[in-house]
Amino acid sequence: MSLQRRLLLLLGGSFVVLWLTAAGLLYVYLDRQVSETLDQRLAASATMVAGLIARQPDLLTAPSENPLLVEPETEGVACQVRSAGGQVLLQTSGADALLSDTAGTGFATRTIGETQWRLFTLDHKGVLITTADRMTERSRLQNGIIIVMVVPFALALVGSLLALWLGVKRGLRPLQRLSLALGSREPTNLDPVDIGTAPAELEPVVETLNNLFVRVDRTVRREQRFASNAAHEFRTPLTGIKTHLQVAQKTSGEQQQQALRNAERGVGRLQRVTEQLLLLARLEQGREWPGDAESRVDRVVAEATADLPHGERLQVEAQAVGSSLQVPQVLAAVAVRNLVENALKYSGGDRPVELQVREVLGTVTFVVRDYGSIDDDASSQESARSEVRGHGLGLAIVETIVSRFAGSVRSERNAWNGQDWILEFATRK
Repeated sequence: MSLQRRLLLLLGGSFVVLWLTAAGLLYVYLDRQVSETLDQRLAASATMVAGLIARQPDLLTAPSENPLLVEPETEGVACQVRSAGGQVLLQTSGADALLSDTAGTGFATRTIGETQWRLFTLDHKGVLITTADRMTERSRLQNGIIIVMVVPFALALVGSLLALWLGVKRGLRPLQRLSLALGSREPTNLDPVDIGTAPAELEPVVETLNNLFVRVDRTVRREQRFASNAAHEFRTPLTGIKTHLQVAQKTSGEQQQQALRNAERGVGRLQRVTEQLLLLARLEQGREWPGDAESRVDRVVAEATADLPHGERLQVEAQAVGSSLQVPQVLAAVAVRNLVENALKYSGGDRPVELQVREVLGTVTFVVRDYGSIDDDASSQESARSEVRGHGLGLAIVETIVSRFAGSVRSERNAWNGQDWILEFATRK
């Protein structure tokens, strides 16, 4: 069942129950009030007749063969005046059989023939004055009151339900726009959802969806970048190995041995790439890292700079060697080493690469600085290459590590046409 239908049934049912309950209570109250009012009218009529008799007592003493008092305009009302002995002194037309000799005073309901009457008898100085009206007249009046009451209530109920339907439909329109916007999207469309002005209750949902789309888009781009980089990282050593093996097949002696050694180095590089890919896959799965979750800066620096290709160009300046990081030593060393290898690979062949380590306000910062290429052309090429450095497999692993352990990594151009990679981790408290 849709939310709109559920709201309409719940609220509409509540409206109907409330309106019917109010109408029923009002009807009971009005019915009682009408009955009491009509009874008071009977009593007032009897009192009025008693007042007339008190003013003209000769009406009762003068003998009359025709005791007709008055011809009423309607057949639904009657009046009868009797003596204490039961003699009818005065009466209206049609009141012959109203009372018996045993009639008492006060209100009473009596069926005479096929007609039901409501009576009131007043004892005025030994004279019994009875006023009466037919119950059919009362019922007709009560039915008229019901009709007068039901019509406005029915109109109000229908109007309330209509207003409720319009209100619910209009109130849920942003949800319908959101549903249409999501249903009409292509699977590859990860742009933020825009449904115009959204109510305050729906803004968190739209914001959460947009944040989810941003994360999914970031993940998809990272996966695409990972696949591209992995293919590139594999293709380069495989091509080299194939070339060196082909050379070894066609040569002999020292040249053949050199080709085989080059192929062996290519295998080693391929092995390192495979290990990096396995490490990245393990980090992407979000599993808990086994072992100690902290590391010392001096050990991280030592492990990161051990056996580096072209390591003689690296200059290390560490000022926070005694600090501890909130990241496993293996991963911290991998992150620093990947940045250093990246700088050694892309900078000028005879230019130094610096690794600076410092601690400021509970944060250890690793700065890997290179000084660009040798000439201006190389600097231009380096500038172009620097735009894609962050897309290498090593940088993908660094980004995954810092996102997993609340670190950060960013790059900046420096004054020597080189690039500074700034890696930050929080210290262990």
